[in-house]
Amino acid sequence: MTDAMFGSENEHWVCPNDRQLALRAKLHTGWSIHTFQSGRQRKAQTLEKRELDLIMSVIHRAEQLEIIEQHRIGHLVERLENMRRSAVGNGLSQCLLCGEVFGLLSSPSVLCLDCCMKVCTKCGIETAGSQKRAQWLCKICSERREVCGFTFFDILIKWFLTLQASSYFPE
Repeated sequence: MTDAMFGSENEHWVCPNDRQLALRAKLHTGWSIHTFQSGRQRKAQTLEKRELDLIMSVIHRAEQLEIIEQHRIGHLVERLENMRRSAVGNGLSQCLLCGEVFGLLSSPSVLCLDCCMKVCTKCGIETAGSQKRAQWLCKICSERREVCGFTFFDILIKWFLTLQASSYFPE
């Protein structure tokens, strides 16, 4: 009867129909063929204490690394927000970050590739672009690229959720 219910070993597995599932429920054999195994087979498949300890240590280390990464990203986001708040110039006739006025005798201005605001060469970062000429970013846009460039974007989202829970952002 089990061959008729579960199929022979040569056949491919086929999803059981409702009648077979109802029969399995009445016989308390479980919903899959794997739950139909004997107790001895299940004991042979259980993990030893040493193996469980190794698995738990790996999980614990992964959780610790995730916490460290959350703190690191949090510090980067705080630094970015502090830079945005401390910007004093208008980005047109003054440096966006330090407020130095552009003119003939002052330092030259460069245009930020991302925000299109002017910054002085002290507050700008030269980047290597696909073009042969130099491309500049202001420090704010450079930090923003660094923060947004993380592949662990879910960590950033979790960090923002913890900030909202701690009432960092006024509502």
